[in-house]
Amino acid sequence: MKKIFIGGGIAIGVVAIVVACGGGGSGSSGDPIFIAKGTVVQNVTVVNTRDGSLSSGMNVIVDDGKIANVTTRSVRASGTAAEVDGSGKYMVPGFNDMHTHSMAVVDAPQTFWPQMLANGITGIREMGGSAALITRAHQLNADSLAGKVNAPEVLQIPGTIYAANPPAAADAVTFLKTQKAAGADFFKMTAGTRDAVLAILAEAKSEGFGVAGHLAPAVSALDSSNNGWTVFEHLGAGWGLILDCSTDEAAIRAAVTTGGQAAQPPFPATFVTNPRIYDGAINAQFYQRMIDTYSDAKCQALADAFVRNGTWQATTLIRLRTQDYGNDPVYTADPNLVYIDKTTRALWASLAQQYTTNLSPAAIATLRNFYELQKKVTKMMKQRGVKMLAGSDVTGQWVLPGFGLHQEFRELAAAGLSPLEILQMTTLNAAEFLGRSATMGTVETGKNGDLVLLDDNPVASVANLDKVSGLFLKGRYFSKAALDKMKADTAANYAAQSLNPLLTALDPLHVD
Repeated sequence: MKKIFIGGGIAIGVVAIVVACGGGGSGSSGDPIFIAKGTVVQNVTVVNTRDGSLSSGMNVIVDDGKIANVTTRSVRASGTAAEVDGSGKYMVPGFNDMHTHSMAVVDAPQTFWPQMLANGITGIREMGGSAALITRAHQLNADSLAGKVNAPEVLQIPGTIYAANPPAAADAVTFLKTQKAAGADFFKMTAGTRDAVLAILAEAKSEGFGVAGHLAPAVSALDSSNNGWTVFEHLGAGWGLILDCSTDEAAIRAAVTTGGQAAQPPFPATFVTNPRIYDGAINAQFYQRMIDTYSDAKCQALADAFVRNGTWQATTLIRLRTQDYGNDPVYTADPNLVYIDKTTRALWASLAQQYTTNLSPAAIATLRNFYELQKKVTKMMKQRGVKMLAGSDVTGQWVLPGFGLHQEFRELAAAGLSPLEILQMTTLNAAEFLGRSATMGTVETGKNGDLVLLDDNPVASVANLDKVSGLFLKGRYFSKAALDKMKADTAANYAAQSLNPLLTALDPLHVD
């Protein structure tokens, strides 16, 4: 029998539980449970993600990649079974980053997986896709399940992203069918004519195929929701759903679809990581008009429509803030920048300089006021029952692999969401969104063995979500020392790499 204390080495536990004396249900009393294989976390506090209640003094047995038991009965380990001392620790389901661009580095010498695992992330929703990446994601999941690689599960991945090409509605529908046939989990779009967008939504609805991405200026957030759009990314991206909240919506929408944003040439490739440098300089007048004409009543009615239609929001507030605060010392001097490669770091620093030179002080003030409005709307939507997911949009400018999800947690807290609501967005809500509530989202017998141990109560403060003390991935246990080594090795590997031309840091599939 192995005994592991938080901060010790790695134990990999699988196989069945041997239970003596009549089994052992959750919370039952009676004789001890004996296990010969697997891992037991002794005397841990289990956090109920449904209501935030705490169950202290629990013993959680993880075996064969699943939670085999959550009980107050004593558990005695023998043979190859391992014990983890959970005293003073809090157990929650693994975190899910529901908007990432991670697969671009899946076969690179340094992937994002160590940083993600070290930050408690056991699942990701990938937002850059292609037929080849779909196949690669399936292989990665199979390898992770078999213990050949330690990586978060790719929970969903789209096919090739639709960006208004082909523009004809019939051809756009054919494009959608092609992505579904390639095995995409959902359809992602970032632009489109009104006819094409509505045709895509109609076809997707008839086939039971989810649609995600950026709102097209020609189609309102309300119309998109009413026609079955599944989830908005970044509050719709750009001005997104905020335009629907303006009393001057019709005039602004007419302007931007005939002579505003839509009439401008594509922005330079490097600005993909911070499109505000280009978009903000051109469209600050429209952002300001939306701020000046914002209506609580219109926005509340929109939120109520989202609730009726079951339209989700993957807010990525950290992505929105880093765009509007592209030169903020909070980001430029972030000590965690050691966990990103030198070339990407140099690209971000270059964009920080361009942010200052390309945007006027007035435009910067407008964009930052717009972000404050987005935070206000996020809180309002949450209060009215709109369903939300936590995602980082790694690797947009200053959004770090793994750490980015915790950056998002802090932004959600700054918007006024409670620690429990934020914990739910990355656990319980993710499970509901995916249709996987039976296997993930809570710490209960029979659920997946993807778990996080925290040093402090996550319901008391969002800062405690950062305090990762241990991780179970598919039932394999990683101690604090093992997770810290992952981070240290990542930093050392990046420090040893050469600086390459900045354009090589761009992910060709990263269209937010």
